[in-house]
Amino acid sequence: MDRRSNVAALLLFSVLAGSVHALTDPTRPTDPGSYFGDAKSHADSDWFLQSILSSPQRRIAVINGTRVREGDRIGSARVVRIRDSHVLLNSRGRTLTLHLFPDSIKVRP
Repeated sequence: MDRRSNVAALLLFSVLAGSVHALTDPTRPTDPGSYFGDAKSHADSDWFLQSILSSPQRRIAVINGTRVREGDRIGSARVVRIRDSHVLLNSRGRTLTLHLFPDSIKVRP
């Protein structure tokens, strides 16, 4: 009888150990590509401004899930200027403005 209970315990442990590996860590950081969207999933002419990091030393924007600085290229466009709420792109001879927030929610004091 003792041997039977050992086999049952071993079988139960192996089943429980297998299910532990299937769990995901809830504290694991989110993959930026899946959260913001993959830059390759959009057409070359579709740019989505998702974030702007601005400090006295540098300005970085996240467009289509890709971090860019002034002068960098994203697809066929070049990043001309990064401001606090918008980014200017130059693509095929035309200037495009990507706004971080729609004009409808901007409120001036």
